[in-house]
Amino acid sequence: MNHFGAVFYIGLILLVGYYSGRLANMFRLPRVSGYIIAGMLLSPSMLKIFPKEFVAESDVLTDFALAMITYSIGGSLAVRRLKRLGKQIFWITIFEAETAFILMILGFTVIMPFFFGIKTSHEFFHVALPLALIIGAMASPTDPTATLAVVHEYGARGPLTSTLLGVAASDDALGIINYSLAIGIASVLILGKSLNPLMLVALPIKDILTSIVVGAVGGYILTRISANVRREGAILSIILGILFLVFGISKALKADPLLSTMITGAVVVNLCRVPRKMFESIERYYEEVVFILFFVVSGAHVQLAVLFKAGVLVACFVMLRLIGKAVGTMIGGKLSHTDKKIYKNLWLGLIPQGGIVVGLALATVHRPEFKEYSSLVMNLILGTTAFHELFGPIFAKMAIQRAHEMRTSKDEG
Repeated sequence: MNHFGAVFYIGLILLVGYYSGRLANMFRLPRVSGYIIAGMLLSPSMLKIFPKEFVAESDVLTDFALAMITYSIGGSLAVRRLKRLGKQIFWITIFEAETAFILMILGFTVIMPFFFGIKTSHEFFHVALPLALIIGAMASPTDPTATLAVVHEYGARGPLTSTLLGVAASDDALGIINYSLAIGIASVLILGKSLNPLMLVALPIKDILTSIVVGAVGGYILTRISANVRREGAILSIILGILFLVFGISKALKADPLLSTMITGAVVVNLCRVPRKMFESIERYYEEVVFILFFVVSGAHVQLAVLFKAGVLVACFVMLRLIGKAVGTMIGGKLSHTDKKIYKNLWLGLIPQGGIVVGLALATVHRPEFKEYSSLVMNLILGTTAFHELFGPIFAKMAIQRAHEMRTSKDEG
């Protein structure tokens, strides 16, 4: 890294991000879109303001932001608030996640033989199908951070907003299960090992349960410690301390730290006698800083050359995922007797996709059996991330507008 140092670039992120968000508001775009564009412009692949070393070593910033964002999402899952929407969230989450997963597998099973020039059944089962399974698993997760940012920016409240936050925060677990099953089967197909169905089911369940236990314990401890604390600064210190411990422990146990910190928030909002104090301080003092850091850094990871290298596959992925989310949301909405206004617009808020799916792609690349296809997987996912993170917030805003749940834009100051 050059002589300016990491602290200089963090300052640059906050200042440029803030004014980029303001500029986006002037064009009636969500601030999140401005943050992402700022990151892309400052990235090593465009203006080269950020050195490659800074972007490569920015994991601490994104982990810091994700821990706080997912905690806030968990705070929206109060049982008393979700009882009325529980059945709707369950069925919509199942169908939107699994329809996108299955449709992506089917679509790429057809596309991959043409892309690789595959002509034999051996090549189909050992190349095309494994890659289709892996790519299909990447379709399920939704990045709840972009959706939450838009909801807070426009003060959105109502049944669609509550359902949207619940679904966006819930389909990560299904995404992890889908990925674990897909990667296990794909490894068998590529390496020719015997399939162990018990392990394929047991491993993802273990990861999910570990994440839930770590998050629940953290939430319980946080509730007990903060019960007799009144000073806001002290409460904030305790919240951040527990959150970062939960995130780190979950990561060390190879579980899902995002699910863990979300569970922490959910436990706190349901056990704490005055839950408002456990979330308002973060929203008041840190929310905009966290969103700027996360989305500018995410934008800096996007490599424009990737969009050209895997352009056709990126377009296919985006279209299949959009169709899967729309159809799945409609089916789940109808089965759960959801208001038509909700399920007709909800899928628009499920388009953002970022940190989690990039993490799954990196996990795939680090497995030696997929080394030959690592470049394709990363190029594809980074390309789709560029689209989903840039345009996802715009569609999320559209969903809220169409449901008439937008209150105001906090664009003052």
